[in-house]
Amino acid sequence: MMTLWLGIIVILILAGVFLVYPFVSRKSIESNQHSQSEQANIDIFRDQQRQYQQQLERSEISQQQYTAMVAEAEQLLLSNTAAVKTETGSSSGQGLWMLPVLLIIIPLATVWIYQSLGASIDEQIADKLVEQGQSVNAGQEMVWDSQLIAMISERVKQRRNNIYYWTILAQEAVSRSDMTAAANYFSETVRIEPRESYLLGQYAQALFFAEGNRFTQPVITAIDNAFAVDSSNQTVLGLKGIQAFEGKDYKLAITFWQGAAQQLDPSSGDWQALQNGIQKARQLMGEPTTDVQLSIALSIDKNIQYSADQMVFVAVIEADGPPMPIAARKLVASQLPSKIFLSDRDALIAGRSLSSAGKVRVIARLSTSGTATPQAGDWEAVSDSIAIGDDQINLELSISQQRTQ
Repeated sequence: MMTLWLGIIVILILAGVFLVYPFVSRKSIESNQHSQSEQANIDIFRDQQRQYQQQLERSEISQQQYTAMVAEAEQLLLSNTAAVKTETGSSSGQGLWMLPVLLIIIPLATVWIYQSLGASIDEQIADKLVEQGQSVNAGQEMVWDSQLIAMISERVKQRRNNIYYWTILAQEAVSRSDMTAAANYFSETVRIEPRESYLLGQYAQALFFAEGNRFTQPVITAIDNAFAVDSSNQTVLGLKGIQAFEGKDYKLAITFWQGAAQQLDPSSGDWQALQNGIQKARQLMGEPTTDVQLSIALSIDKNIQYSADQMVFVAVIEADGPPMPIAARKLVASQLPSKIFLSDRDALIAGRSLSSAGKVRVIARLSTSGTATPQAGDWEAVSDSIAIGDDQINLELSISQQRTQ
């Protein structure tokens, strides 16, 4: 902030120099013009004097006439010189009174305009946000500064299209469980960015909670709008699953929830909640609840060169069936070596589960392209055929073979 004001002061000083310069330069020009006018009058007088002298020498005029004519020329010279001085003196002072007035008004007007239209308040908010980022409680939850929120609430009235401020207000409202306020704030972000997937999902979720976990028409409209923009949005898929479950369309609910679960960390509470919902939907559909589990100790051969952010795809396919995975998991190379678990909860399509499979293979692939589609140059490991039973199955896979096609 101090650097900003120093910059403004330097600019104002430079502006003052440019403001003073015309007055100083005009005075210098007028002084030169005055000298030139005086010299011209003297030259005219001397020229007339030479003419009178020549006329006197040719006896065209008398001595008395010569003296009178020279005296008249001298008087005219004095009169013209006095007129030039008077004109120069009056013009040089003309408008000079404006200089001190402008030197005072311009800095004051500049500061006032900046305070009204500039980003001084935004700078203060930015500084407080830096401090805010370090304010967390014992549960690592954000502790919002009430003064910061008050500043943003006031500033957003002047900057109604600042989507960042509306999002902060919405997040703060969610932290204190004021879902009505959160929905209102998220609605402003959607007004500004009507095609932003994340904001549409957050707005739909906040509105759902604000309506008492009921699928009212505004909630349904918000969910449908978000789903139309991004059908893979995890938040929206979760809401669509709840909506289908309440409508007793359990198969559709499982499909939505499985799509949402694929984007979550299996160790998170949200992932576990989705799995519980999937299990309950399966029970209501009359499906067996036996949950076969594959335990896979997965690693990458130390001789392979790869980057930490490369994608690793793990898929379970039928040993003698189509290549479409029954269950799958996505990781990044930096997470390995690690032990992962695949079960019916990781099924990709409702009606196809590990429990109902006969024999399967597990494929783990280090992708060079970042996509789930196998490519030449990818590294992978493929297990032997495994017969599915009721017990947990333990595997060890090391990614070490490179695909040639």
